[in-house]
Amino acid sequence: MSTKGMSMLLAVVMMLGLCGCSSKINDVLSENMNHVINEATKEVNNGDTIFLEAVEAYKDGDYAHAIEKCEEAKEKGLRKYSEATLYSVIGSCHLDLDMYEEAIEHYSKAVELEPDRVEHVVNLAIAYRQSGDNGKAKELYIQGLEIDPNYAELNSSLGSLYILENDPEMAIHCFDRAIELDPSLAVAYGNGALAYALIGDFETADEYLEKAIVRGYTNADIIKERIDALR
Repeated sequence: MSTKGMSMLLAVVMMLGLCGCSSKINDVLSENMNHVINEATKEVNNGDTIFLEAVEAYKDGDYAHAIEKCEEAKEKGLRKYSEATLYSVIGSCHLDLDMYEEAIEHYSKAVELEPDRVEHVVNLAIAYRQSGDNGKAKELYIQGLEIDPNYAELNSSLGSLYILENDPEMAIHCFDRAIELDPSLAVAYGNGALAYALIGDFETADEYLEKAIVRGYTNADIIKERIDALR
C-alpha cells in the first residue's frame, strides 16, 4: 500500500510549511476503509463477496485488481454494501495512484448517492486538496462540518487552509475549536502555533508549539523555523 495510507477512501500534504496533516489524512482514510471491513461479518451475496475481494486487493496495494473487482461487484449487484461505498473504494484506488481526476469523479458519485455521510465529503475534499484545488477543498471541508461540526480533525484541516489563504484569525478559530473537541490533537497545536505567530502573539505560539511537542508532533522543528522567521 502507498504511503498515503489506507485511503478511503482519502489530505493534506505538507504545503507552504504546514505540517502534520498527512497523518490526519491517513486516519480519515483508514477509518473509512475500516467501516467497509467491519461490515464483512454480515451475510453477503455474490456481489458483496466480490466487493470484499476488492477491499482486500486495495489493502494489498493491488489497485488495478481492486478496481476490476469493484466493477464486477457492481455488475453482480450489492445487497449489504452501498454503491456509494463501492465508488469510494474505486476513488481511493485512483487517489493512491495519483489519478486525481478519476478519484474526484468516483468520490463525487459517492457524495451524490449519500450526501449526508461526512466521510464521503471528506474523501472528495482530500482529493481536491491533493490535486491542488484548495478552494474546492475548503468548500467541502465546510460542507463536512455542516454535517458533523464536532469533527476535530476536519476543523484542524480547515484551519490549515485558512493559513494558506493568509487568514490566521479564522485559522485560530478552527484550531482552537479542534483542540476543544480533542485536546490530544497535536497537529492542531502545531499549526495553531504558526497561526498565532502570524498575528504577532509569540507567547501563545510558543505555548502551543510546546504542547504540540508534548503530544508527539513530529514537525515541530519546521514550524519553529517559520515562527522564528516571523519574530
